[in-house]
This record gives sequence, structure tokens and C-alpha cells, in this order.
Amino acid sequence: MIGKIIRVTLFLLLLTTPLSLSAQSKKVDEQRRRVEQYKRDVESAKREVSNLKKEKASASKRVEALNHQMNLRSSYIAETERERELVEADIATASAAADSLHNALEHNRALYAEAVRVAYRNYRQNNYTTFIFSSEDISDAARRMAQVQHVADQRRALAEQIIQQEEELASQRKLLATRSHELDSIGRSLEEERRSLEDDKREAQKEYNSLSDKEKKALSNQRKQQMKLDSALAELRKLTAGNKTGSSFNDKTKNLNLPVVGGAISKVNGNTATITAQKGSAVRSIYEGKVIRISRDNTNHQQVFIAHGQYISVYMHLSSVCVAEGSTVQKDQKIGTIGIAIDHKGVESAYMLFMINHSDPNKTMSVMECFKK
Repeated sequence: MIGKIIRVTLFLLLLTTPLSLSAQSKKVDEQRRRVEQYKRDVESAKREVSNLKKEKASASKRVEALNHQMNLRSSYIAETERERELVEADIATASAAADSLHNALEHNRALYAEAVRVAYRNYRQNNYTTFIFSSEDISDAARRMAQVQHVADQRRALAEQIIQQEEELASQRKLLATRSHELDSIGRSLEEERRSLEDDKREAQKEYNSLSDKEKKALSNQRKQQMKLDSALAELRKLTAGNKTGSSFNDKTKNLNLPVVGGAISKVNGNTATITAQKGSAVRSIYEGKVIRISRDNTNHQQVFIAHGQYISVYMHLSSVCVAEGSTVQKDQKIGTIGIAIDHKGVESAYMLFMINHSDPNKTMSVMECFKK
């Protein structure tokens, strides 16, 4: 009889710990937010193309807008594929957790059934009474009573854990069903976006074929310049790795001064702004940062690249520079003077070009968002 009680106690000590819900779900939710942002960007690009068609804008503008839309759509597809991979991994994790919980639950149910059968036999045969009254003295009786109570407590704990495991298993199966439904939805979305991308390519090719040779040449030159810029930015991103200077700058930073004293924005083209001012006007850093590169353009004007944490501000078309590569600059510190240009009529003007980018190409910031309104 005592052996049976001890055996039940050993059974009850074999309880398994319930598994926690998948930590992978957080990654899925974060990736979904990125996908939704790209989806909004694609929709915005589609509206831009639609407006250009309504306004009967030049074919070159429509080709450029369609190329931008295709690039965004390709990025959206890549991000959605990443989401699918994470959901598939989440499903695998949830499935493994559900299987483990199911096995643990069945094991504990079997233990509990055996514990109940032993308890019932002991009750019917008065084994507990015999066990206690066969004590040698009061101390031994108290110890035996404590053992009987301990077995009852363990049996009750096992029952409570079974209930908890049932709830965990139901939750895990619900998560598994949700993720499976999401995976189907993601698959349909991917197929739709791939079809839309092919439609965009055909439409862009049609628009490109309608261009004149002169327009095609101009568009080709523009693309080459963009490729050079992208390549230069890729190199610059390497230089920003681990940069802490000005790391408090982010996409929420507002109310900064324009980079030219007394300047005014005359034109915005994508992520580049043209800023005009008086001849000799000072050009200053918009924020604390580290000068990571100084170079010259094909007009012999200078360009300064400043890293603010992982952001890069670019100051182009400067006539002079008064900082050095590797130096740290403060917010509103002078870094050079505005450049000068003379048009075909001999009219002189002073202007600079300003641009801001993140070291991660998937993160963008409008060139106008950080300045005072």
C-alpha cells in the first residue's frame, strides 16, 4: 500500500511544464507593419501615375513615374515574401508547440487517471486508515497523515495543470489556424502583385516606345545619374555603420533651420531640394553629425556628406567648404558657402542642392519633413 502511495507521488512529480506561445509572432507583426507601409507607398505611386495620365503629362514623366511605381511594387513583393517566410516559420513553431502540448497533455491525463484509480482503491480498501493507524506513535502518525495529504495535493495540482494545458493547447491551435489563414491571404496577395508588376512593365514599355529619340536619350542619362547616385549612397552607408554622432536624429525630427542662411526652397524633386539665396550665403549643417565625405561634382563645385546617426544629409553645389572629412560638426555650424551658376543668358544665380537619406534603403524621409514650416 505504501509502495502504491509512493508510486503515485513519483507519477505526480513527472509533470511537464506548459510551452509558451511563439515569440516568432512579434517578428511577423513587425514585418506586417513594413508591408503595410510599402502597400501605402505603392498606392500613392499609382495615384501619381493616374494623375499624370489625366493631366496628359509628357510620356517621359509617365515613364519615370511608372518606373518609380514598379520599384516600389518590387520592394512590396520582396517584403511580402519576407512576411510569408516569417509566417511559415511561425506556423512551424506553433505546430511544434501544439504537438508538444498535446503529448504533454495526454501524458498528464494518463498520470491523473492512474492516480485517481489508486486513490479509489485505497479508499475502498481503507488503506489510508490502515496506513495511519498502523503508526508506531503520534509523530509517525502525523508524518503519515502529511504524506497522504501531500499525495492529494499533488493530484489536485496535476488536475489544475491539465486544465491549464488544455487552455494553452486551444490557444496554440487558434494561433495556428489564424496563421494558416494569413498564409493563404499572403499567397493570394503575392500572385496579384506579381500580375500587377507584369502589367506595369508592359505599360512602361508602351510609354517608352512612344518617346522620341531625344526623350529616350534624356531619360537614359537620367537613369545613369540615378544609378551613380545609388552607388554613391551605397558606399556612404558603409561609412555610417556604427556612427553615434547625431544619433538622436530620426524621422520624427522637426523644426530645423534650412541649410542656407536666408535661403528659400525653390524646387523639390523627389528627395532633393533646390535652395536659393544671396551670393556668398553660408551653408550650415542641419544637425549635429560627422563629415564622412567631401568631393567635387562635374561643375567643380563641392559636395559635403554628413552622417547623423544612420541618416546622411548631402549638401551639393557649394563654392567652398570649411570642414574636413572625419570632423564633427554641430547643429547650424557653417560648413561652406553657396555655389554660383550662370545660365545661357549670362544671368548669375546662387543656389545649392540638399538631400537626406537613411543608411537603410527601405527607410525613407521626405526632404521637407524636418524643416520649419
